[in-house]
Amino acid sequence: MGPRVTVIICTRDRPQPLEQCLGALRAQRYRNFDVLVVDNGAGDSAAEVCRSHGVACIREAIPGLTRARNLGARAARGELVAYIDDDAIAEPQWLEALVTEFQDPRVGAVAGRTRYMKAAGDPLVMSDQDARGEVEPRPRRRFDRDVDGWFALACFGGIGDGNTMMFRRELLTSVVRFDERIGRGRAIDSGDEHIAFMSLISDGFHVVHAPAAVVRHPVPSAIDGRQAKRFRDLRGSIAYFLFVWSQFPNHRVDVVRFLASRLTRRVRSKPERRVAPLTVSQTLSAVSAGRRLYADAVREWAAAPSSGAPMARVVTLR
Repeated sequence: MGPRVTVIICTRDRPQPLEQCLGALRAQRYRNFDVLVVDNGAGDSAAEVCRSHGVACIREAIPGLTRARNLGARAARGELVAYIDDDAIAEPQWLEALVTEFQDPRVGAVAGRTRYMKAAGDPLVMSDQDARGEVEPRPRRRFDRDVDGWFALACFGGIGDGNTMMFRRELLTSVVRFDERIGRGRAIDSGDEHIAFMSLISDGFHVVHAPAAVVRHPVPSAIDGRQAKRFRDLRGSIAYFLFVWSQFPNHRVDVVRFLASRLTRRVRSKPERRVAPLTVSQTLSAVSAGRRLYADAVREWAAAPSSGAPMARVVTLR
């Protein structure tokens, strides 16, 4: 039958996407799972949707995706816990592809593939068309401390993203937790899953990218919407980069090498762009906004310390 899995969906005042997400889980080929919704919103809409689907719902009253993810891991019943965004749709083989990788006891986490789809009017409702610029799936890959550049690959999205991932539950509740200083709802609103992957690898576990574990996720189809997203993404990336730079000083050389290699690759490849890149002025503005965002985050941490969840650790190898 395979190990028991708890699928955790963290949601905040988005009942319609949650309804679609829960509906898609019924088609999973892997059947040994339960669903736990963590309601991080203000009303009762999530609880009503959960009652209609017969799934469990608990509430995290303090806003923050990382807090919700940590609460979900503590409350889960499964040996494995999977995370999916409330506005994502899991394809039928999703859980099966994730669970298969855990046959190796050295594997602590697995990240799947996100297939980005054009939004159909409402930015949370996806069409059946791939978004412009959708790239080919990356091959399956295993990451551990023997992989050259593992630290930067894990920290900067080289493994996968948070809307399709699975962990051994005991590692989230005893060794590694999502860092509650960052993530959606905080000043630096992304990167928490990458820090979790990095921390697992630093502790000697393996993390796998499994492209067969596919979820679909909507993105804006209008050019102006995508341009605005580019700006927000760059701003957030700058703030997150400063977080990594400040928190893990012994790995700054790894970070610099990684960024230099990516910049060189981009200059040499000159890919066809279907959406115009940010102008120089827009780029400089986003960089400046990212620095301000990081400063806001530092003040946020000082004013409201984390709830006590341990911060991600890293083993210094150099």
